[in-house]
Amino acid sequence: MPKKVATAPNSAKDYAAKISHEVSRLANRRGQNAPRPFGDPASGTVLIVEPPAAETVRTVDALRRSLAAVKLDRAYVTWAPLSLEEVLALEPTVLVAIGPGAARSVDSLNYPLAKATFSAAPEGFWFSWTEGTAGLKLPALDPALDDADAKRRFWRAFLSLRALTREGGPNVG
Repeated sequence: MPKKVATAPNSAKDYAAKISHEVSRLANRRGQNAPRPFGDPASGTVLIVEPPAAETVRTVDALRRSLAAVKLDRAYVTWAPLSLEEVLALEPTVLVAIGPGAARSVDSLNYPLAKATFSAAPEGFWFSWTEGTAGLKLPALDPALDDADAKRRFWRAFLSLRALTREGGPNVG
């Protein structure tokens, strides 16, 4: 009788499924009023956004369009406040805080491996958050939806994300 050969599980798919399950569980704990995260939690690129003051649909649409413009449709987007559990589950290689509230949310984790704080980082410039995670702080998105100057400021900083689609990735100082 021939031996049954065990096949090795597809580790990348298993890992992505594990991350998706864990992040979904954490999102469900946030409650019904919080905006839902979107994107691929296994992408390695995580954006934390200040919750919009009012029109969630408009903010989400603007963010989706902006990510598509820089070819980062798969990036995972979640909302401040961020939990340490989320960071540990997502294991980002890139962490982006959109707005000062999102930056404070990341800093409040007191992540033991953090080399720098998001609040002290200049907007639109890459920095080394941890040994393996590049950080980027961006201006708040909500004001950019209605104010031309805020929109230019946001977009100039947001374009720093194009470095992720180029070979070599972001230039982290």
